[in-house]
Amino acid sequence: MAKTRKTYVPPRVEVLSSLAMQKHRTVDISAADSGFDDVGDVAALLAEFGSPLYIVSEKSLRSLFRNFRDTFTAPSVETVVAYSYKTNYLPAVCSILHQEGAWAEVVSGMEYDLARSLGVPGERIIFNGPYKRSDELARAIADDALINVDSFDELDLLTAVADSLKRSARMGLRINFQHGRQSWTKFGFNADSGDATEALHRVKKAGRTLRFEALHNHSGTFQVNPDIYARSAQVLAGVAKKARELGLSPHIADFGGGYPSSNRLKPAFEPAGGVAAGQHLAPFAEAVIGGIAKSRKAFGDRPTVVLEPGRAVVDAAMKLACSVVARKSISGQGDAVIVDAGVNLLPTAYWYDHGVDAASGSDLDAAIGSKPVAVFGPLCMQIDVLRERAILPPMSIGSPLVVSNVGAYCLTQSMQFIQPRPAVVLVGPKGPELIRRGETREDIFALDKVPTRLKFRITGR
Repeated sequence: MAKTRKTYVPPRVEVLSSLAMQKHRTVDISAADSGFDDVGDVAALLAEFGSPLYIVSEKSLRSLFRNFRDTFTAPSVETVVAYSYKTNYLPAVCSILHQEGAWAEVVSGMEYDLARSLGVPGERIIFNGPYKRSDELARAIADDALINVDSFDELDLLTAVADSLKRSARMGLRINFQHGRQSWTKFGFNADSGDATEALHRVKKAGRTLRFEALHNHSGTFQVNPDIYARSAQVLAGVAKKARELGLSPHIADFGGGYPSSNRLKPAFEPAGGVAAGQHLAPFAEAVIGGIAKSRKAFGDRPTVVLEPGRAVVDAAMKLACSVVARKSISGQGDAVIVDAGVNLLPTAYWYDHGVDAASGSDLDAAIGSKPVAVFGPLCMQIDVLRERAILPPMSIGSPLVVSNVGAYCLTQSMQFIQPRPAVVLVGPKGPELIRRGETREDIFALDKVPTRLKFRITGR
């Protein structure tokens, strides 16, 4: 009997940290440890709610959030986890995380309005981003939200709006610094050029109009090197010391997001040395908490550390189920299947090698006859590739497949290209619950209007 060849998984060496071994936890937590074992019969879900279908595991979502929060908990700081709405702003997902104690981190008036509609009080909203309209700033000031200022123009606008309302604005400054060739210097005030110091002087000049509380840094996305966060702690502490020399009293160090999930980057996007799926978070907590502890007085006796995770708490809690609609044998490439979900629903397939697995049958059955298969979507584009090679058992028309780790950015960046977007189901203690119905043609074209003069008519010659 021929042996089944297993997919090669490269080994990894990782430094284990003892930082987070507090009363709340004794072992390091991986983003992959929460599991996704409560979904049940995927084929039955597809039959009931339609294919394709996004599936959210409430159990996994709560577990991922708690693991993240506890990893960054330490006696020396006050830890605040503010969930990044842009990552996945399904109202049901946001509501679950708010039940777990998450604040809201928003980057637009739309997201701000969603947070307020879900009952999040203003003082538990962090308003980030490079574009905030004057009316949005006015609302945030009135609600006592924390506004992280991104530019000198925005600083002037915030001061003017607060003056017009005769209210003080609760605010912070976003700080950037150079690290590597792809630094996120589009955002905030540079710590090296003197811009950050100039911003502090302007805040000081504004007097009681501005309540300066925070320094914020977000240095990139899917960060795999915790040293960036250690550098962030060093830079923020340096700016905080300058603030105190001016008589300002920041007490919040906001480290933004960018923490990795259990997804795997495509080789083209991996840093030197690669990165393993299920990146442990303890080294990142060591960099953040340890970095602030070294210069704690820059932020007061008990600083508040704010973290703004997205993918680290939601990516592994959501899957995309789909069905095989055609099978092909492509000359020079091998076997392939076409499924009813494309990159319009899975835009992250361009840079992640998402796990793609058969949704039924035992592990033994799945192993028999399994071989590499290309998985294409239904869109009329050659680049509609969900996975270049997935190890799958023999597929039939209608066979269900499941794509893993799709909770981050897939839904918020999905689009109605050729096909409408599908329903979303939450699997929780009460079984599957529909939290977003599938779109129809009417939904897609509801905003359009055809002028009367353009109405189609059959006319004679």
